[in-house]
Formats: sequence, structure tokens, C-alpha cells
Amino acid sequence: MARRSIWKGAISFGMVAIPSKLYSATEDIDISLHQYHKECGSRISMPKYCGTCQKMLTTADITRGYEVGDSYVPLTDADFQSLPLKSVKTIEVVEFVDESQIDLRCYDKPYFLASDEGGYKAYKLFVQAMAEAKLVAVAKLAYREKERLSVVRPYQGVMMLQTLRYAEELKDFADLRPVEYPVSDKELNLAVSLVKAMAVPQFDLTKYHDEYRQALEKLIEAKIAGVALPVTQEAPAPVSDVADALLASLKLVEAKR
Repeated sequence: MARRSIWKGAISFGMVAIPSKLYSATEDIDISLHQYHKECGSRISMPKYCGTCQKMLTTADITRGYEVGDSYVPLTDADFQSLPLKSVKTIEVVEFVDESQIDLRCYDKPYFLASDEGGYKAYKLFVQAMAEAKLVAVAKLAYREKERLSVVRPYQGVMMLQTLRYAEELKDFADLRPVEYPVSDKELNLAVSLVKAMAVPQFDLTKYHDEYRQALEKLIEAKIAGVALPVTQEAPAPVSDVADALLASLKLVEAKR
């Protein structure tokens, strides 16, 4: 099946416009669960129903709008496309920054940006220039009825666009900082030794899997077969002596190696 783009426009890089298409970089593989009526076992549907007219509706019967008092202002796809913003049809690069300056909490969903016909040379130049300068582009993109701040960076020969959350979307975390508590040199040295002992020279994402989804699949299969699965163990209790727990952990890691 041919890859399907979810947005088409251009990347605006100074006076250069690069025809581009946006593609999803990830996919959800969660197990789909539904709601059922306990009494008869029927699957619950979510109908679109108008209480005033007392009838079921189809997608063609529904419009979007903004509520104003007892009425609303209808908004169509053409209205959204006609907004006086460059970001509606253009990924507008506004500045370049060192990515270390971007708060990690900002990062949201990743996408791939591919060059469309007529923009291949400029696309490649843009990718190479960012890689050479070791900078990422901060850009604006209007997509799904919202102007999204984003970062565009080179990624293994292509461009990756990752949406960012705005500053007002980030929650304060000052109240979550741990209270001041004395830590001994012994405890710190043991903790550092444990961290180093568990360190690996190269991170391998492929060795990690969604164990919750796998366990859920086994649970469903067991229920179909009428077999009981073992009960999950309780969460470990807090340790009374941190140094002893660190030392025991360090010995366990070394023994496994």
C-alpha cells in the first residue's frame, strides 16, 4: 500500500519554498476494547443523535461551529483554509536554535517531512545545512484546526517534524521536588556505582516491547480457553535502609553479568 500523506504544502525557509508532504512517523498498536451491555452482551454504539429533532444523524447532517449564546457560528473546511495565516498552507520556519535549549516537556508527536515534486534539491540542501550547523528549525504549522509550534530536524537523511507544546501548556512542578534530606557519601557512591553497573554502551530500542499489551493478549486468550492466569505480584515496599538496598542491587547486577 502506498504511503499516504496527511498534509501537503511547502516548507518556507527564508525566501526558499520547498514543496513537501507530511507523514505519520509512528502508529498505535494498542488492543481495541469496546463497551458491552452486561445484561444482553450487545456492543454499545455511540450514535449521533439530535435531542431537539429526536432523530439519528449521519456525518452529512453535522456541521462544526462556535457557540454564541443560544445560537452558534457555523464553520466549514473552507473557512479554516481561508484563515489569514501563512501556517495554513506553509510550514513557516521562524528561527534556528540548539535543540538542547528546548524543554523536554514540549516534545509531542513526530512526523516525517518528505519533498514533493520540484523541491528535491532544496530539501536535500536544507537537511544538510541543519546537520552541518548542528541546529534545528523552529516552525509553525496549522494542522487539524490548531496552529502548532514544531521543530524540524535532520533524521537519517530525511526531515523529521515534531510538534511542540506551548509554554502555557506546561505545568509547574516546583511542588514535586523532593524535600531536603541528607544523603551520605556512601549512599551517593553506591548509587553512582549501581547506575554505572546498569549502563550499556549502546541503547537498543528493539529489545523493548509493550509487556502490558502482551499480558493483556494472554489474558484474553486465557479467558477464551477458560484458563486462570497467575495473579500479579504486589508492588515492592519502600526500603528501610537505602545503602543496604543499593549494595544488594549492585551485587545482583554484577552476578547477572
